[in-house]
Amino acid sequence: MKIKKIVMLLLMVGALHTLSFAQSKPKQFWLFLTHSQKINDQFELLADAQSRSEENLNQVNTLLLRTALAYHFNDQHSFALGYAYKGDWLDNEYEYEHRIYQQYQYEFKIRRIEIQLRGRFEQRFLQDSGTHLALRARGFVAAQFPLYANKDFSSGLFAGLQNEVFLNVLNRQYANSHVFDQNRPYVSIGYRFSKKIESSFDYGLMADQSEEKNTFTNVFRIAITTSF
Repeated sequence: MKIKKIVMLLLMVGALHTLSFAQSKPKQFWLFLTHSQKINDQFELLADAQSRSEENLNQVNTLLLRTALAYHFNDQHSFALGYAYKGDWLDNEYEYEHRIYQQYQYEFKIRRIEIQLRGRFEQRFLQDSGTHLALRARGFVAAQFPLYANKDFSSGLFAGLQNEVFLNVLNRQYANSHVFDQNRPYVSIGYRFSKKIESSFDYGLMADQSEEKNTFTNVFRIAITTSF
């Protein structure tokens, strides 16, 4: 029961942190598409795409494309090896990075509540004034609570809480010169159409550590998740 209590504590802290800074911050609007494609009982292809826009919505500022091959040890534990590409348009300049990452994921239930824990280790090849390697670790926790759903939660309305912490592990001078990189708590409301597709509207407060100060951004995100 200890791990379950820790999960719920992290989620509540992330949600309260989000609500406490909910006013008068810059805004971003994200579209997040996620797909998993089963190959057989053990292997699965993962893919997601994100676009991020500023308040005026007339330009995409960030594009993130990511894919991975996952191996499932059983229904709860999996490991994935993946690649990601991220591009940013900043003040008429374009910066990009390549990433290789390794990921461990653990999924379980507390009654009907679905919990996901994920650890990701990234090797970031930053293309700002040359190519630099920086290593980053990410810890993620999420829970989905059925609100008005059928008995096995294969369809219906749900609420969600999640939080993700980013830490620079090596060569942080090429990132933001700090160990802490980002924190992303979210609250969400969504609908599961079937076991294969669901969608949600998420609100989050992204805390981003730059070299000089910690900035907060309101993030409004539409997420669509499919699995076949």
